[in-house]
Amino acid sequence: MPHADQVRNHTRWRPGWHSGRTSYAWLLPFADQPGLRHLVNQYQYALRDLPGFDLVPLEWMHILVQEVGFTDEIPEQRLDELTTAARQRLSGFGPLALAFHRAVVLPESLSLPAEPQTTLVELRTALREATAEVVGAEQLPGEPEEVDRHISLAFSTTEGPAIFAVATLSSTDVDPTTAKTGSVSLVRLSRDHSCSEWETVAQVPLGA
Repeated sequence: MPHADQVRNHTRWRPGWHSGRTSYAWLLPFADQPGLRHLVNQYQYALRDLPGFDLVPLEWMHILVQEVGFTDEIPEQRLDELTTAARQRLSGFGPLALAFHRAVVLPESLSLPAEPQTTLVELRTALREATAEVVGAEQLPGEPEEVDRHISLAFSTTEGPAIFAVATLSSTDVDPTTAKTGSVSLVRLSRDHSCSEWETVAQVPLGA
């Protein structure tokens, strides 16, 4: 994955969002993966003095797979329907093993791409179809400019050339790792702070 030439400020409200508003989303949390925590620590130590970026706390490491909709627009009773639909769509999946190594500069973040990328595309397609069954295709959040297939190390807080971030990432020695997970989480997501925070509503096993 190539580095972006420029970065822009990540800390802005997206359409529909405002302080205190939350949404439901499907994501893969990775805070419990020791190898990944070590890899992220290696990069974040090197990035500690790089201006213009906020480091993502290890507890909020994740890959956002599919947004569902704002919590004030989706009745709580639909959550059981969402998990049932997801369980059916994910019955053909097995536990995931995703590889992480070299970080890249994206337009709004410094991130670790997950491999194989196709696994995340297939997972997202299945969860998007499951979500559409319950909330309706016309109610699904619009496709983002950049679909998450990575874990964010830091978010940009400014605009400008990416050359210093590229140099820092490229000169950092890191240990590759593999992260494994056997489920996907339905969460209540908040974006009030510099990075996404959430509470888990339900977990759907992969391959159940």
